[in-house]
Amino acid sequence: MKKDNEALKEIGKGIIAFANLFTALSVINVYLKDEHLNYMAVGLSAYTFVVLYVVGYKIIKKGSL
Repeated sequence: MKKDNEALKEIGKGIIAFANLFTALSVINVYLKDEHLNYMAVGLSAYTFVVLYVVGYKIIKKGSL
């Protein structure tokens, strides 16, 4: 018997939304604070974005099993 867990799906969606918000704010902060592009800050925010997306999708997938 297959049962959907809506709570896990919503938590995963929330993590993905947080990843979008975090990335947008990080990029805006780097853009406004520095006159030159800081590759370390952009790379770290991109890495965090990918990790949060993967975690969010894994939780969503777990909720739909």
